[in-house]
Amino acid sequence: MIKKSVISMKQLVCMLLISRIVVCMTFGSRLINGNDIWDCIISCLVSFLITFLMVVPVCVLCKTGSQCDISDISEQLLGGTGKIVTLIYAIYFILVCAHTLAVFKIFIENVMNPPVSFLLLSTAMIFFSCYGAAKGLEGLARTSAIILFFILCALAFLGFSSFKAVDFTNFKPFFYNNGTKTVVDGINFLISRSSCIPAAAMLLSKARGNLKSGILVWNTSFYALMASSIFLVVGTLGDFSPTRFFPVYSMTSIAKIGSLENLDALYLGLWTAGIFMKISLFMNLSSECIRKTFGRKNKKIIIFLVGAALIFTNKFIKISNVSSGIFSTNFLLMFTIFTAIIIPILLIIVKRSQKINFYGFNN
Repeated sequence: MIKKSVISMKQLVCMLLISRIVVCMTFGSRLINGNDIWDCIISCLVSFLITFLMVVPVCVLCKTGSQCDISDISEQLLGGTGKIVTLIYAIYFILVCAHTLAVFKIFIENVMNPPVSFLLLSTAMIFFSCYGAAKGLEGLARTSAIILFFILCALAFLGFSSFKAVDFTNFKPFFYNNGTKTVVDGINFLISRSSCIPAAAMLLSKARGNLKSGILVWNTSFYALMASSIFLVVGTLGDFSPTRFFPVYSMTSIAKIGSLENLDALYLGLWTAGIFMKISLFMNLSSECIRKTFGRKNKKIIIFLVGAALIFTNKFIKISNVSSGIFSTNFLLMFTIFTAIIIPILLIIVKRSQKINFYGFNN
């Protein structure tokens, strides 16, 4: 009998918040079709409200503290066909890992330009992520609390140091350049990267605590950080921000406090820790889904097989691939909506229809 993982709601919020902060720290104009990101302040507000609606189906279907995640529920309701649902989630989680590694690769090759090959660095990242995933959900949950504490402290430090360099003449009226197009592109980007909601479909049953408070803290914290980073990037870089692939990194590279300079090293450290945490979590989830789909018992072997597949695929990723094909915003948006909203709603409908049929038969 496989032991059920049990974590607290606070630990779950820590893991999901780190996964979203990684997105916040890589956001820039090139990811939204080269538009000025200042209008994305409005995108944050709209996406903040949309996210609350998106989590409803998962919360209704997957009760906190229950024994069944979405893969178990789909198999109970659909029988053997339910394994297809589990496999879809496994593919989605692996895609999230591959996309995260692709962004990591672009950053390393185009910003740091290290003396060693990226294949070596990515292999090391995947190896440590495999180790983290193999330690189990409880181990990741405990580690996430420590990592999140240092990330938030570092972000507060970087935000304070960058605020001194803000030039308020850089802020233009909203909708000044592209009308509502930038806002729409920003919403599509933010929602397409909401991989935490499908992850919650696998994790809520393992969490203990107040679900409503957890969702409120997670969603509010992320979009507050997102809006703050956009404010600081535009305020410090001005018209140069659209030319930067990683404007948040560029902002930290010019920030300083007193004699402390080169704060980009601090950014790199906390971002790498966030990358490790996100990949470890989603590797753990993907291996769990694969185990349930094919009936394998040794989850650790599956984790390292997933890691090997990521090393192989990441070797062929180029800078032009990070926002195209299966990594494009449109594809990620559709896949995220499908796993976060459509599948849970369909399962809720099936669950309620089966109850109606059951009671109708007995009557």
